Amino acid sequence: MKKLLPPGIFCFVLAIAAEQLVAQNDTLKASDLKTVFILEKKPSFTTTSRNITAITNTEMKEYGAQTLSDALASLPGVSQLTTGAISKPVIRGVSGNRIQINVAGLRLEDQQWEDEHGLGLSDVGVERVELIKGPAALLFGSDAMGGVINIIEEDNQTNGVLRQNLNLKMFSNTLGAGVDYGIKKGDAHNAFSIRAGYDSHGDYVDGKGKQIPNTLFSLANLKLSYTHNKGNWTSENRLLTSFNRFGFIADTSDLRKANERTRWTRAYTGANHSVLFGVLSSKNTLQISEKTKLTATAGAQINHRQEIERSKRVDLDLLLLTANFNVNIERQLPNRWSWTSGFASMAQFNKNLGSRIIVPDASQLEAGLYTYLKKQQLLGPTIGNFECGLRLNSRQVDTRLTKKFNPVGSAIPPFNKNYPSFNYALGQSFLLRNFTIKANVETGFRGANLAELSANGLHEGTPNWYIGNPNMKVEQALNSELALGWQKGWFSLHAVAYYNKYFNYIYLSPTNENNFGFPVFRFLQNNAAFFGYELDASLAKSDRLSINIDYSHIHSQLDNGNALPYTPANRLQLSGRYYLPLKSDQWKTFVSAGAQIVEAQKRVSTYETPTPAYWLLQAGCGIQYHNMRILLSGRNLLNRAYNDHLSRFKQYGILDMGRNVALSFNWQF
Repeated sequence: MKKLLPPGIFCFVLAIAAEQLVAQNDTLKASDLKTVFILEKKPSFTTTSRNITAITNTEMKEYGAQTLSDALASLPGVSQLTTGAISKPVIRGVSGNRIQINVAGLRLEDQQWEDEHGLGLSDVGVERVELIKGPAALLFGSDAMGGVINIIEEDNQTNGVLRQNLNLKMFSNTLGAGVDYGIKKGDAHNAFSIRAGYDSHGDYVDGKGKQIPNTLFSLANLKLSYTHNKGNWTSENRLLTSFNRFGFIADTSDLRKANERTRWTRAYTGANHSVLFGVLSSKNTLQISEKTKLTATAGAQINHRQEIERSKRVDLDLLLLTANFNVNIERQLPNRWSWTSGFASMAQFNKNLGSRIIVPDASQLEAGLYTYLKKQQLLGPTIGNFECGLRLNSRQVDTRLTKKFNPVGSAIPPFNKNYPSFNYALGQSFLLRNFTIKANVETGFRGANLAELSANGLHEGTPNWYIGNPNMKVEQALNSELALGWQKGWFSLHAVAYYNKYFNYIYLSPTNENNFGFPVFRFLQNNAAFFGYELDASLAKSDRLSINIDYSHIHSQLDNGNALPYTPANRLQLSGRYYLPLKSDQWKTFVSAGAQIVEAQKRVSTYETPTPAYWLLQAGCGIQYHNMRILLSGRNLLNRAYNDHLSRFKQYGILDMGRNVALSFNWQF
């Protein structure tokens, strides 16, 4: 196996992530812990027309999540497309390059064009994740079509006190364990933090007690940060690195290897992926005046992916280098208006280093200009917020002559294409006593990825030959959404209805062709639509009891009425928590229980397998004393044998994970 390139090859240029989320101006709500624990901040998102939610690190651990994608899948309207432990988030039916993910203020760039290429991020050092449902291209740019996942790293401010934190966790199903340690100190002028963590998991076991071979994985993370404040200038600098490995099933012959492995093995003797990821960012904010602020962030990323498939040597070896440059200016205007304008750009280079080539060597350049206006309205007892904006964007894709892939006379020769795009947003929200109303219309866009434009080879893990189309048009989304909310005392109700229309939607379709004896699948374009609704009811008194019920319904189709593949099944989730009454405020103890009821998904695309209905039971408890916390959570407690509709293992007849009990310990000192 080739030696992975060291992080030192970073070729950094000035960059910024234009990550001006409207909700950043919202008030922050601390979690309801009353001990010496450092409180997590959770925005309320009441001053924007967008549908935004958040999940904190504590909530992820209470859920018993193994990865970040796993944790996000607990939110209404969010699922995960899985290939064993490999997963990527699905928001309202779309995933991959249709979801923008931001890390350390930069748009995450990886090889998301392959179904087996998961997100691969852990919760180590993450304070919370903010999630926007629906297009958000105006402020976030390309790929923000189905939603945006904004990963917020932990703060390093400690009022001059040195603070340390140790997390331990164990998982019964995969015989997995994880550990991470962090240290930080910060005052009004300088702050730093260091955090390192490692997670290791073996093969998982399904609801029938069968070990699923080669589904082991490991995640290693190192994060450094330094913040400097001087006068009106603040500089926040972060270096994040990770090295992840995932086993995967390359073909059905791998299924016979279960008896050859022990559950404790951590040896990657079968097909596996390894990914070295690194990002360096420097976000700089200058308060020019009381009403004007300039923000700039410098950053670059490396993503080095290696895959061993059916041999002992590296087959696929891809190096992706990305640099961004964005800058924006915010100004407060008279009559409660605010104005934000900015410039965003990206330069990216993809290089093949291995023998197996799916996509060619290529470079991509992207640039965008945007302007955004917001007005706070005071109409008697009603508080309103009006938002609107425009964005112009262009992406240039230049593929190179690549050995063994596109020689002279090949089906897809090298090409140079430009993909311009125009986007807009219009939204209004009202808050009147107990009622909230939000409505918005917003667009999203993306240029086709390298696989959709130029793939010409066998698809990993299948006997199918994929062929791209360099004449793809820009994929555009137009989303309209209406949200209603009502709250009275402990009780609240929320309802959201949305219709997301995709123009030039890219999808894979079988053909009658064969290439070297393999069936050919081609990438095509057609209009499509995703529409549905989400309902939520909750009864909550934060220091004693909380009960929540939510339901997500989604429908997808092409213009010809055919269903799109991997559309999540409709889902009902029930959860409740009770805090035990204790005489001492030094202790905090709770018990929780819940159920996930998933409907059958019978409306499927060509060659897709339907899935029956199922339901899962979960429960947990937690105890907190002074600076220590212990959480115990169990999922699929009845050990149900089931298939999630978004599991790619369905094609092999493989069931999802059985009972899994997670134990976590946190010590702050």
